[in-house]
Amino acid sequence: MTDDAAIFSRHYRILFEKPMTTAQAEELLRECIMTIGRGVACNNIILGHIKILAKLSKLAVEHFLFLSLTRLEQVDVIPSNCWRNVSGIVLDSLELEVNVLVFGHALGEVEAKVGEALRQLGGSMEEDSAIGSCR
Repeated sequence: MTDDAAIFSRHYRILFEKPMTTAQAEELLRECIMTIGRGVACNNIILGHIKILAKLSKLAVEHFLFLSLTRLEQVDVIPSNCWRNVSGIVLDSLELEVNVLVFGHALGEVEAKVGEALRQLGGSMEEDSAIGSCR
């Protein structure tokens, strides 16, 4: 446990092994953010926040889902106006922006928890852009 803040920010492209609908992707993303949250919570409290912005890779940029977690077991989800309208579309990939700001964890711990959660999405991932920890 550290007193420093770990600031993690990365862009990922997730390529699903099995195509899925946006509704199925939303459920997986809810579980993904909860997995990260459980991994960094201290006594069931997240000392910071976790955010995921998911965008459809093949459609217009206004098709997005924003997920936020500041308290365990309560995921806040904000869909774009278009997200619900594309619920029948089958996805083979998603673009994700994952941002985690937490106190009490080293950046390496946060990276490991995010990687573990993303692997549960059932696909391969490409990543870029990292930001380190602050003191």
